[in-house]
Amino acid sequence: MLWYWTTALARLEQRDPPDRHDVTWPGSGMAAIAALRDLCTRWRTALTALDDEDLARPSAFPWPADAGRTVAHMTAWLNVELAKNAAEIGQIRMIRATTG
Repeated sequence: MLWYWTTALARLEQRDPPDRHDVTWPGSGMAAIAALRDLCTRWRTALTALDDEDLARPSAFPWPADAGRTVAHMTAWLNVELAKNAAEIGQIRMIRATTG
C-alpha cells in the first residue's frame, strides 16, 4: 500500500517515483500510523490542487504508458485501492476481535 500511494503521489506531483525497494514499512504501529497520516494529508493537498487540465493529463501509472489513462483514472484507482485496503483491515480486526 505504501509503495502504490507514494508512487501515485509522486506521479501526481510530476516527480520521479521512488524505487520499490526504497519504500519500506515504517516499523512500529505508531510509526506506521504517522506515515499513513502523512501520506493522507499530502494526498488530499495534491488532489485539491488539481484542475480539469491536470486531471486530463496522461498517466502511465499503474497502467502501461499506451493505455490511454489519465490522472483522473489514476486518482480514482488509488482511492478505490485505499478503500479496499481499509475494508480488509477492518475485516481482519473484526476476525481478531471475535476469535480473541
